Amino acid sequence: MPNLIYLLLRRLRSPLITLILVYAISMTGYVLIPGENNNLEPYQMSFFDAFYFVSFMGTTIGFGEIPYEFTQNQRYWTLICLYATVISWLYGIGSLLSVFQDPAFRQQTKLNRFKRSVTRIRQPFYLICGYGETGRKLVRDLANDGILSVVLDSDEGPINDLEVNDLSISPLWLKADASDAQVLEIAGVNHSFCQGIISLANDDRVNLTIAIVGQLINNNVRLIARADTKEAESNILSFGANEVINPFETFASRLALALHSPGLHLVTEWTTGPRDKKVDEFSLPVKGTWIICGFGDFGRAAYRYLDEVGEKLCVISADRQGRDVPAGTIIGRPTEAATLKKAGIDNAVGIIAGTGNDPDNLSVLMTAHELNPNLFRIAHQNEDKNKPIFDAAKLDLVMQRGNLIADKIFALLRTPLLGDFLRIIGRFNKERANQLASRMIGVMGSDYPELWEITVSEEEAPALYERLKYSDIFIKDLLRHPDNRDRSVSAMVLFLKRGEGNVILPEDSRKLRRGDRFLMCGNKTANHKMQITIRNASYLEYVLTGMRLPDSWVWRTLMKNKEFSELFNKT
Repeated sequence: MPNLIYLLLRRLRSPLITLILVYAISMTGYVLIPGENNNLEPYQMSFFDAFYFVSFMGTTIGFGEIPYEFTQNQRYWTLICLYATVISWLYGIGSLLSVFQDPAFRQQTKLNRFKRSVTRIRQPFYLICGYGETGRKLVRDLANDGILSVVLDSDEGPINDLEVNDLSISPLWLKADASDAQVLEIAGVNHSFCQGIISLANDDRVNLTIAIVGQLINNNVRLIARADTKEAESNILSFGANEVINPFETFASRLALALHSPGLHLVTEWTTGPRDKKVDEFSLPVKGTWIICGFGDFGRAAYRYLDEVGEKLCVISADRQGRDVPAGTIIGRPTEAATLKKAGIDNAVGIIAGTGNDPDNLSVLMTAHELNPNLFRIAHQNEDKNKPIFDAAKLDLVMQRGNLIADKIFALLRTPLLGDFLRIIGRFNKERANQLASRMIGVMGSDYPELWEITVSEEEAPALYERLKYSDIFIKDLLRHPDNRDRSVSAMVLFLKRGEGNVILPEDSRKLRRGDRFLMCGNKTANHKMQITIRNASYLEYVLTGMRLPDSWVWRTLMKNKEFSELFNKT
């Protein structure tokens, strides 16, 4: 990208040349035109005196004639130079002001300022490419969790809102094409504090390009991308993305889970859904005949997943030329009662309004409710601005694409092990899934579950890491309450990752090892108490032996001695 100074000089080239020429000609004239001193003797003005006079004359300060009173010829020349210098200055200043208003110059100024700000970052941050509905919610969630975002978007309208944001941590932002390799480098893709790239563009091709460029520049950085089609999802995954989230596939798969394995559906919702939703606020559909209105990307995904779990389906499509429309599809407007009756609305258990028009979706569901008040109603909300009317409709489920993606990405960022955990439990049968859901309810109660990770490392769990040098510690010890070891904190281990091995719901008698990573579930109090245990040697000693030790350097040094620690453990 062009240098700011180079850009400025290039735009001011003509005004500067004009100003220099006017000054040079004016000074030359004053030096050549003879004058007179106080004794009426001939006098030639020096170049310095000429420059001095032209300078204060051109800036209209007007100190007077120097060093002696001018002759008539000098005054004639002064009249010419006066207008020439003033006009050249006006030309130069006008050009300078126009440069400052030039979009390219202003963009370059923002780019330089942005580049300096990114260079000065000294805390973990995520690079978010795309600031639409999803990006806006994700940036807010990250800021509320104390995490910095660096935002790129090529659309000036939405991203300019960040200039007046009310977030606790103000993100850095730049209007630029995130698929440009230079832009990604400037935004900090190679920065030591960059935790990952989140690609949220509305165009799958842009997300694919960002995935390719990001992985080529820095293949060690974590990459999470959005995709609206199955083909784009596969393409992005092939370029090294850790996670690709397709909102239509995600919602449809969860709906199928709710019908086929309610326990597994609840676990998925608790771990990746909105954080402010309580356990008893999740609605579960029932099996039977379902009507799908609209056969776009959302309708196709819903049809495919519901068909796989054996649901009876009827599709209503207004598009006679629609591709891949299943046999038995009813062609007509789903907003009309006659079309819904033809589809069997009286005997259906649920209806999905999945067209690309929000008023149509609401109209479909309101008409359907009048015909069959017992229907389970699901809507696709296309635009975030329509949220109030969807809330007022009191539907059973609303597919808000932006919120769905943002909630899942945020969960994956806070707990990276969650992705592996969800993939493994996706193979659970109903009985095992129900057992898992019951155990989670046992530790989290009716509140939304708190998920967190524990890594047995010197940085994240110093007391635990040090103690494992000379004694065995089990998972049950990790769950003891640091204030009363006879009680357990309200938490459970969902997942253990040890090297390349994965263990779901490890038993309490399993030994801990250095480098272990745990995905925990519980409440906020349990998280706080466990952090105390794994970081404070005194509290860890208490949960292991029942004895409280002074939290001092002397005891820590003595316990590192093998003979002393063995003698201490015997006593």
